[in-house]
Formats: sequence, C-alpha cells, structure tokens
Amino acid sequence: MATVVTLPRLSDTMEEGVIAKWRIKVGDKVKRGQVIADIETDKATMEFESFDAGTVLKLVTPEGEALPVGAPIAVFGQPGENPDAAGAPAPKAEQPEQADKPEKAAEPAKAAAKPVEPRPQPESQDEVKAAEVSAAAEAPAPKATSTGPEGQVDRGRIPASPVARRLAREHDLELAQIQGSGPHGRVVKADVEQAIAKGPTARPAAAAATGPSEHVPAASLPPGSHAAEVDEYGRPYISRPDRTVKLSQMRKTIAKRMGQAKREIPHIYLTMPIVMDKAVALRAEFNLSVDGTKASLNDLVILAAARALRKHPRVNAYYTDNGIVERGDVHVGVAVALDDGLIVPPVRFADQKTLKQISIDVRDLGTRAKEKTLKPEELTGSTFTVSNLGMFGIEEFCAIVNPGEAAILAVGAVQDEAVVEDGKIVARKRMRVTLCSDHRVFDGAESAKYLQTLRKLLESPLALLT
Repeated sequence: MATVVTLPRLSDTMEEGVIAKWRIKVGDKVKRGQVIADIETDKATMEFESFDAGTVLKLVTPEGEALPVGAPIAVFGQPGENPDAAGAPAPKAEQPEQADKPEKAAEPAKAAAKPVEPRPQPESQDEVKAAEVSAAAEAPAPKATSTGPEGQVDRGRIPASPVARRLAREHDLELAQIQGSGPHGRVVKADVEQAIAKGPTARPAAAAATGPSEHVPAASLPPGSHAAEVDEYGRPYISRPDRTVKLSQMRKTIAKRMGQAKREIPHIYLTMPIVMDKAVALRAEFNLSVDGTKASLNDLVILAAARALRKHPRVNAYYTDNGIVERGDVHVGVAVALDDGLIVPPVRFADQKTLKQISIDVRDLGTRAKEKTLKPEELTGSTFTVSNLGMFGIEEFCAIVNPGEAAILAVGAVQDEAVVEDGKIVARKRMRVTLCSDHRVFDGAESAKYLQTLRKLLESPLALLT
C-alpha cells in the first residue's frame, strides 16, 4: 500500500520548512534511514532521513516551496501502484504568466459584435498558452489618445508579450527603455534578450539618446517619475523598481522571535569600558603555545563572561509568570552571522572549560554553522549570549535579549585610546561592552555588578587560566 511521506519537525521551534534539494527522483528505491532531501528549517538546512522504505511513486512538493510541518511531500509504495490512492495532493503546476487583462471578461455577445484586432503570433509554447488565456479574457482596448515614438500607441502601458514582461522583470529592466520590434512596436522576447546582452548600460541608453532638447513623453517615463524630474541636460532620471526578497525560514523565525522579544521584554542597557592591554598580551602569548591552538579575544570574553555568571546567577536566568528561573548550568551562546540570518549555537558548560577548549568549540561551531551542518540539539539551550561586532569596527551597540534568557553581552572593538591615569595621559587598548538585560529579572544595580566582575577578569586575565 502506498505511503505518504510528510514534512518532519526537525527542530523544536520549526513550524514550516522548505525542500531545499531532493536527493531522490520518481522510480528510485529508498531504504529506511536514507537521506532523501535537504530541508531548510528556521535554524539550518538539514538532511532528512526517511522513516519509510519503498519505491518513489511521486514527489508532491517541488524544491523551494514553503510547507507547514506535517504536509505531504512524497509518496512511496510498490512499482506500478497508484500514488493518488494514498491521498496525497498532486504537485502544484506552475501557472503560465498572463498578460495584463481587465478584472472582468467581456461578454461573449458584445465581443462578437465588435471587430477584434488580430493578435501577434507568440514566439514560444509558453507564450502560446499565456496568449490563449489572455485572448479569452481581454476586453477591447480603449481608443488611443496620443502616440509615442515610432507610432506606438500610448495607452499608459508598454505593449509587450508575456514572456518579454517576465524576462524584463527577472532582470530588473524597464520595458519603457526597450525598443519593441514586434507588430505595433510590441516588445518581444528577442528585444529583452538583446537588452540583457547589452548589460547595465541598456536601461539608461534610451534616456541618454533623448538629448537635452528633445521632449520626453510622460507615458515613456518609468513608473513614479515626473516630467519635471530631469537632470541638467533635460534627461529624465531613471526610476528603478523595488525588489522583494523572499524570506528564508531562518529570517521568518528571527523576525518572529525578535518582535516577540521587543514587545514583551523591558530592556535595560548598561555600557562599560574595559582596558584590554593585559588580555591582548595574554592572548598573544597563548597563541605561541607549542600545540598550535589559537585563541581570539572573543574567546577570552566568552570565558570571562561565563566565569562572571558563576558569581551572578541572577544574570544566568530567565523570567516566567511563576517565578524567575536561575539556571544551574552555564551555556554561553555565540552569535554567528550567516548570509540569511543569525544563529546562536551554545558553548556548553563554558564556565568549566579552559581557554583552549572554548577556542576549539567556538571554531567548530562557527565552521559548521556556516556549512549548515549543525544538528538541532546543537542550536538550542543557551542561557546567556555574547554578540561581538568588534571585527566590523563597531565601537558599541545594543542587542535584543533572546527569549528564554535574561541578558546578552554586546561586545565592541578593541581600540587604542588616550586614557588619563594618575594625572597623566597614556595610551591604552580599550573595549566597550554593553549588557542588555531583561528588567523583569534584575535591575540596573545587578547589571553594574556583573559588568564590574567581567571587567576585573579581563583586566587581570591570568585568573582565567586557573
């Protein structure tokens, strides 16, 4: 009997996912435990190992489509078996693009009573389908009120084939800037392909050829432009279209959780400068060790932040309606920036580890995070977070507390600064850190005490090696 394979829940916060890549095709034989797809979740792209065995009868879901957890994605069974008998829906067919048409089709009787201008022949099978759909629904065009360049009728929109419109939209090209070679100046596929081949200069070319003295019809201006918006030569400025970037599952989750955090958590921010001369020297000496382990200043900060949490358990906590939960373990989350978002894998038991162990853990987590090979359990469980933007030259910043925690430490760059000590101006390496806290869990005084402990550990870092 055919079996419907559904989208699994691959993380505790996953509500929907995307088939990033199928590893199987119709007709393949699948064993239990075999990887059949890469699934993009809210945290990473993960391999999906099949719970079922059988022959692939149907792939219900195409790559790139977002689905809720539990939605059918494939059908397994015996060769020759009817996949539809299992109750899985058919794959969604991509609808051919249609030319712009009125909201209501013209009545058949009225359409038959009026002569219809012959439609230009489409250039491809895709366009044949789109043209047939458009011809059945399109009402007679209104009378032209003016004419554009080379006799084109100005109806407020550029005549173009459906395929040409799609290509222009995909390559951010303005139809108004493409010379049509089809009947009545219609822009066709070959015109757009020629414009694409010309490269970035294709779009402003028409406007540049106009010259300072030639009148530019308002209808030929890009959407949103105004006839008065011209440069010193009388050429209109080119209006570039907006671009909508599809949300990844990770970005959707970030938006949801950060919105929740800012709405529900009353934040308090305290910033403190820390002299890092001794920490910088200690790191340089540590990196000369014979075993080849290299530590960053951020590794030192993580270690110091974890040790400071031992003395301030209220900072290593989170708020609930039933009370404030102080965590027994210290798992420091390390913010890792990816192309499509931010993830925070934790360094577990960070307060009990050495600088060498933390350095190894941070590099391993960072590498696998960028490769999107972290397991779901490696992305959860942090009790406190360190976010460092110092490598980008950021001096100081405020961060948003992650739900389920009470604080996040925002770390800025280490910079050479002039500092007054004993009445003298001396050069020091200083770093500013900001503790961003949930004011429901603890107050400003507790934040200040935690930062004092952190500063003491980093300004006298030998204590971190014991």
